[in-house]
Amino acid sequence: MGLVTAVICGAAIGVERTLRQKEAGIRTHIIVALGSALIMIVSKYGFFDIIGLADHVNLDGARLAAQVVTGISFLGAGIIVYKGTVKGLTTAAGVWTTAGIGLAAGAGMYGIAVYATLILLIVQIVIHKLLPVENTSTASVTMKLIDDAEAVEIVTNIFKENGYTILSNSVERRNEKYACLFTIRAKSHINPDEITNLFSGNEYVISVSV
Repeated sequence: MGLVTAVICGAAIGVERTLRQKEAGIRTHIIVALGSALIMIVSKYGFFDIIGLADHVNLDGARLAAQVVTGISFLGAGIIVYKGTVKGLTTAAGVWTTAGIGLAAGAGMYGIAVYATLILLIVQIVIHKLLPVENTSTASVTMKLIDDAEAVEIVTNIFKENGYTILSNSVERRNEKYACLFTIRAKSHINPDEITNLFSGNEYVISVSV
């Protein structure tokens, strides 16, 4: 029952993340919840065969669960840091909380697991709708431009005219070319192909990578 509850809760959280095209989706959340529940069950019942064999045998079942809380941080770090850019903090926090939900399900605390899942979904969905900054997406765009003083300004204007906000940009002149890194924000999911097509055929742009 604990494993099934964990899978259902993990899937519910993962569906919301998948619909918003986040880094961790249904499979990731299911696996995190399932693995956490399994480890919790093992920590509770996996040592009955040696308890009582000797007076000096002392076991702390909570130690396995504590390692889950610590270990899941490595998965979160992989979600947050992508190509040198920090993103996905909310998704990483959700994965970490999903691990806690899995632990609760594995411990037989099904009500707590379900309630925590509902609260997490409400936070992710409602705040996303209410706060404008939550209803955006960001991306890093690496570009090579021709050696023309107007190139950077023209590219910047193209971004703005198409509804993108430039959060930051760095420009470096290399080998008679401009190497640029733009961090942009949009009010909807940023499609890399749309960015590429936006500058396709532009006389100032040599290459674009999102």
